[in-house]
Parts: sequence; C-alpha cells; structure tokens
Amino acid sequence: MTVSLAALVFVGLAIHRSFGDVQRQLVSPLFLIAILGCAVAYAVILQLVAIAWYRFLVLVDGPSLGLGRALAIFGRTQIYKYLPSNVMHMVGRFALARSAGTSNRALAVAQMGELSVIVLAAGGSGALLAWPIFQAAYARYGPGHPTLTVGLIAAGLLAIAFGMGLLFRFRMADIGGRAFITSAEAFFLYALFFMGNGFLIVALVRAINDGGHIAELIGIGATAWLVGFVVPGAPGGLGVREAVLIMGLTAAGLPLPSATAVALGNRLVTVLGDCLVALAELVLRKGKSA
Repeated sequence: MTVSLAALVFVGLAIHRSFGDVQRQLVSPLFLIAILGCAVAYAVILQLVAIAWYRFLVLVDGPSLGLGRALAIFGRTQIYKYLPSNVMHMVGRFALARSAGTSNRALAVAQMGELSVIVLAAGGSGALLAWPIFQAAYARYGPGHPTLTVGLIAAGLLAIAFGMGLLFRFRMADIGGRAFITSAEAFFLYALFFMGNGFLIVALVRAINDGGHIAELIGIGATAWLVGFVVPGAPGGLGVREAVLIMGLTAAGLPLPSATAVALGNRLVTVLGDCLVALAELVLRKGKSA
C-alpha cells in the first residue's frame, strides 16, 4: 500500500509539473485516435493471455472446460482487477471456472503457472530490451524514491517464490514433462502479449513524440506492467505502472510531459480494452440466452 501511494504521489506531481503540456497532448486528435485504436488492439492481444491460462487448465483436466468457455470466463472477470487488492480478477476467474466444473487441482496449477510465467516473461523482456534504460532510471529515481526499488525487489522475490511453488505443484500433480511443454507454450504466448503491448506503447509515443527506440519502449512497457502486477494493493497496477512508465520513458529521452501523457494514455488503453473484452463476452452471453 505504501508503494502504491508513493507511486500515485509521483504521478500526481508529474502531472502538476507539466499540466498544460500534458493536457494539450491528451486532447490531440491523433493521440485520441491512437488510444482508441490501441484499446481495440489490446482487447485482441489479451486473448493470448486467456489462451495461456486455458493451456494450464488443460494440462490437468484435459479439454473438459472448452476454449470458448475459458475465454468467456477470462473476459468476464478481467475488469475485476480494478477492484481493491489487485487480485479479484484471479479470485473471480477461479470461482467461475470452479462452478463450470474445473477441478481445484487444475485451477491451482493454472494459477501458479500463470503467475510464474508472467513474472518470467515480463522480467525477461524488460531485462533483455531495456536494462540500460532502467539502470539510468534507477540512478535518477531509485535511491530517493521507493517505487522502482521496491517493485523490482518484489518482482525478483515473486519470481523465485512462484518458480519454486510451480515446480512443487507440478511434481505433486504428477504431470511430469507435459508441465514444462505447457509452460513453454504459455511463456511464448505471454512474450507475444508483452511484445504486442509494447508496440501499443510505441504507437502512443509516436503519436506525440519521435523519441525512444522501439526495443527500449517495448522493454519499458513490459517492466512497467510487471511492477504494477506484483505490487500489492494497487487495483490493476494503478499508479505504480504509470510511475514506472514515466521513469522509464524519461530515462529513454522523452520529455516529462510526453512521458506522462503516454503513461495516462496507456492506462486508458488497458481500461478500455478490458471493458471491450468484458462487453463482448456479455453480448455473446446474452445472444446465447435469447
């Protein structure tokens, strides 16, 4: 909670320092079009994450739930992450899948596998593509600002904890080598997701500024997503993700107003994308029941 509050204060100060410039960039027609287009694209690439979750379920229970039903459950619960605690979407997904007949063992394996792969895929993408950028960001913000430091430490600890738990759970489930194949598939899907999410950030940056290299921007996006995911108490990583994005983008050479506008625009993209997925699931469900 302390990290979340510190991140919100950081973002608030960033907005305050360049309020006029940020406001002008946010209402730019090109930037607004980019936000809407990226929201639709985000809703599409989010299905990669849903498929990865489904693959873990199939690992234990087989295709009993069905891909369509799994995608529907994932889409319906995605907006729950904006409720306090940052875990309600996982709780809702667990409850709905359980009521649809999925076993507790499959759900436990899927949850542990998903968390581990998220940390490894996002952390690997960030380290591979944007390590120098976050070294510069840490030099600028880290010693005097807890958000980046605590977030990266938390990510590392969670990677170790979930990795160990994942191996233990797989061993207990007696699913052997198939677990590693499924994990590799999920890792690939998440890597594609973070790549796609990074290109959305590139699109937002290019709508208002020519700064930043594409690979670095993708890595910054993955790191921001990861830190926002692992810090507890921030619904949907609210504030934390924006703070890390602003730090990373300014370290990559973007002016503070542009970095702040991109961070806020990215939040709009993800919220709208999650809402689009949930709305599509609701429409399909209503159509089937009619």
